[in-house]
Amino acid sequence: MKTLVCIDGQENALKAVRLAGKFACAASSEASFLCVQRQRTRIRTEKVPAQAMGISADLWRQVPEMKYLLDAEEVFKETLRWQKDRTDNGALHPALIQVGDGVFEVGKVQVGSDTGAHLRTRVGVPQEEILAELEDGRYDLVMLGAHRIAGCPWSEIEHGPLYVAQRAPCPVVVIGKEFEEGQRLLVCVGEKDPAESTLDLVSIIATRMKGGIEVLTVPRKADASFQFSPKVSSIMDTWSAKSLKVTPKVVAGDPVTVILDMAPHYGLTVCSPDEKGKKGRLGKVTRSVLCSHVNLLVAR
Repeated sequence: MKTLVCIDGQENALKAVRLAGKFACAASSEASFLCVQRQRTRIRTEKVPAQAMGISADLWRQVPEMKYLLDAEEVFKETLRWQKDRTDNGALHPALIQVGDGVFEVGKVQVGSDTGAHLRTRVGVPQEEILAELEDGRYDLVMLGAHRIAGCPWSEIEHGPLYVAQRAPCPVVVIGKEFEEGQRLLVCVGEKDPAESTLDLVSIIATRMKGGIEVLTVPRKADASFQFSPKVSSIMDTWSAKSLKVTPKVVAGDPVTVILDMAPHYGLTVCSPDEKGKKGRLGKVTRSVLCSHVNLLVAR
């Protein structure tokens, strides 16, 4: 699984890095870190000391402007359980590092050749460049930190994660809290059955994170005769055959209220795009979850 992780200096971005590291521990998984330089911003290359271009990690830590990507690198290494006394720092890669107020520094970052991580840079509007990076279909998943004010309505969320989640061709994970091993996944099923690719991804994540799966549907009114579709029932049987604990749930009520009440108790909530299929727009449930203090996987 190829994952694109967007680095912007925010704490939630580091949580996304940590989760990407957990995925990278699995076979055939790798992560790419993307930094985007905003258009028409000032690049202060003269403030990057020449000695910082060396391979010494100690010298790198003396440069405050390198903090964000170094933090991301260290989190990724730690998650991969790198040895503390490792001396192979890997090759230096060019990077653009956000230092605040829309200003980026030019520098380089050390990413070991065996970490399964790659560094990419683009120039432009961040959310647009993230989508441009995804255009050729090289990634199976994109991860980014949630940007929001606590308790804000969805319309006041910083539009970057929302913009990407609405338009990305692949599934998008927006991280708002730590996703620990053993935590369950909440898979929300609406009128339409989830895509096969989404179901496969849920299986991979649940297996890697060693957590169970709860499949939730929220009808407006209670219906004692309700049954999941043959496709959903079949995939639940398949997950159970893989030794995953699968629990179906049917809770009557308003979907937004029910899911927002349940989501904080799970490591990851999985929602589909707009049920009505409007291109470039998310459904009300997904938008609401995106602005809450949870981790959200927007399926495709």
